[in-house]
Amino acid sequence: MARRRNGAIFSAFAVLVVALLCAGVTAGVHHGLAGAFEQSDLALDEAKGGAQRKLLFPDATSFESQSAPAIEGLNSVYKADTGAWVFDVTSAQGYHGDVELMIGINADGTVAGIQVVAEDETDGIGTNALTEEYFGGFAGAPAAGELTVDEAGAGQTHVDAVSGATFTSRAVVDCLNIAFAAYAQMGGN
Repeated sequence: MARRRNGAIFSAFAVLVVALLCAGVTAGVHHGLAGAFEQSDLALDEAKGGAQRKLLFPDATSFESQSAPAIEGLNSVYKADTGAWVFDVTSAQGYHGDVELMIGINADGTVAGIQVVAEDETDGIGTNALTEEYFGGFAGAPAAGELTVDEAGAGQTHVDAVSGATFTSRAVVDCLNIAFAAYAQMGGN
């Protein structure tokens, strides 16, 4: 009887040791590869962002990362060798959460264009405010002041929302306002 009990204890101890060894190896591999995965993710994000910046300003040959002012929703700022600016901004005012846009501002202080970075809006409804047609309405507009889809107050400019996509339209306008504020703090208009 004693021998069986000792055998069972030995077996349980052996299983515990093997489990601890497996956990240690797994943790070591995870720790060793975490930096590589993080660098890979950053490189992928940069490549994606670089392509979107290039879509906004195809004539630019380089974009230099700038120190961004502390504005809620402002993710990053880049300056093109042409003097143009690119602002990566996020608004939490979308219907299904965050809407992240990349907004280009020409060297003359006008909106060059808008690119969608990330969104989770309703297809065919909210996404109607994330189209080239809607974005095109902002092209050439001065990157100054404050835009609103509501009734404009002092110092505000009213812009139309897309019918059925009011939340997403507000998110687009919020992103533009964040970019305009950052542009002003970076020495723009």
